[in-house]
Amino acid sequence: MNQTLANHQMIGPESKSTSSMQNSRFGNRLGHSAIRIWKLFRFWDLGLGIWLLIFSLVLLLYFSIPAPCLSQAPIKVGALFPFGGRWEEQGRECARGVLDAGRWINHRGGIYGKRLDISLIEDTHQPAEFVAAFRKLNEADRILLLYIYRPETGLALLPYIHLNRIPTLIGSFGSHLADPAKYAYVFSITPTTLDLSKIAMRFIFERPDTKMRKPKVVFVGSADHHGKHFLEDAKGYAKTLGTEIGQDFLISDPSSGKSLSAALEAMKSYNPDFAYVSLSSKETSSLLREARGMGLQTKWICSMRAFDETLLELDGTMGVQPVAPFGEGVPGMADLQEAHRRWHPHDSHTVSYVEGWVTLQVIAEALGRSLPEHMLSRERVKGALESFKDYVTGGLVPPITITPKDHRPSVESRIFIVKEGKLSRHSSFISVGR
Repeated sequence: MNQTLANHQMIGPESKSTSSMQNSRFGNRLGHSAIRIWKLFRFWDLGLGIWLLIFSLVLLLYFSIPAPCLSQAPIKVGALFPFGGRWEEQGRECARGVLDAGRWINHRGGIYGKRLDISLIEDTHQPAEFVAAFRKLNEADRILLLYIYRPETGLALLPYIHLNRIPTLIGSFGSHLADPAKYAYVFSITPTTLDLSKIAMRFIFERPDTKMRKPKVVFVGSADHHGKHFLEDAKGYAKTLGTEIGQDFLISDPSSGKSLSAALEAMKSYNPDFAYVSLSSKETSSLLREARGMGLQTKWICSMRAFDETLLELDGTMGVQPVAPFGEGVPGMADLQEAHRRWHPHDSHTVSYVEGWVTLQVIAEALGRSLPEHMLSRERVKGALESFKDYVTGGLVPPITITPKDHRPSVESRIFIVKEGKLSRHSSFISVGR
């Protein structure tokens, strides 16, 4: 279907091969144990009956002790990723992170000995096609949990998600989706888009250079749901902090240079101190390059999706980014870097890759919590997600707490800045409270 999916197909067979090797080694060890018993006691006159009993016990152990392998029925999860359109680069990198994390988990014994199978399907942005993909995952693959990268696809599939009661993680989800009373099966691993914008406003308010006067702030984004659904609440919060809010600059076609130039020309007359950008990182790069050509002195703060390594040539650009950049010195990065050295040492990775990896880490934790006592079910997975309390991912994302009354995983994030061609930490964690 495509290269990413082809890579995914390697997970199952590779795990089976590893399982066969582990079974063989396990059997060899038991065989050697039987030989050692014979050598130790061969001079004892135990009688045929006793020797038969001893070897019967050895055989019983062989068949009754669980072998350290992935021979049990696999656990299936589904994922929908965009490999084209405005989220193409970020979707591909996130998918690679998910697949590598799945491979890593299976190499380390799976989830309580069960292999993790990831059914990954391309999100083509076409409703008929992603609905068909959802039906395949639900009816044919019988997945226990679903991950959707694109929030627009998540919104469109909400009726199907709740009808079939599939716990679903949505990347960069809106605050209204965090209400379990209305959306009981929707989750995420990062703060809502509204909370991230509030964190940006608090960062602006707490800067020493904004204490003397009200800072002027504008919001720049796409004219679709992703770019504007949080704006009224975010602006209301900013006003309570004492900021002056200018007009919104919503761009109907962010891929068009003319549309970007028109928005910047209108913004230039207002001359804001800060602009909060909610576009894709590729669109944001084009916007900021155009702004520099116009001589705008505005400081730019980007949303989670707008801020990644695409902006490395734009020093001084800031971003609200709850996901640790690849290579940051946090404990949870060790496994990613080891996998990188083993499987693709010459590749480069981005924030989106880390997001994919930690997303599957959280999924595996929820599945593991669902396993020990009873058979797996979607309801048990949902309950497991709602049991997370200060779950730590080694610094890859802020500690996660999810309850049956609040599906927001966190309300804090750090601010990063592009400095000397790197994404550098610019602030400690800033929280807006629950």
